[in-house]
Amino acid sequence: TKPPSPPRHSLDRASEIRQFLSPVEKQCHLKNEKAALQQLLPAYLGYTISLVTGNPLPLLVGAASLMGKDPMQEENANVHGFRGMGGRVA
Repeated sequence: TKPPSPPRHSLDRASEIRQFLSPVEKQCHLKNEKAALQQLLPAYLGYTISLVTGNPLPLLVGAASLMGKDPMQEENANVHGFRGMGGRVA
């Protein structure tokens, strides 16, 4: 005898949610990388200027830029929340 075939229209909630949210997560990842680069650039610039001039002040100014709040923290929390709410069973 043949093994029973799976239903024709079976829906896997987890895969549907993963497929739906993957473009959102990719976009969020790209925005994270861009924000991280914008946050690190002053620190690298200050470090370079400090090495060239021997003056520690640019390094301190660049390091101060790293002490700011992460601009993507709220958006990342929202994306993770979407994933968590999507996994709930209706």
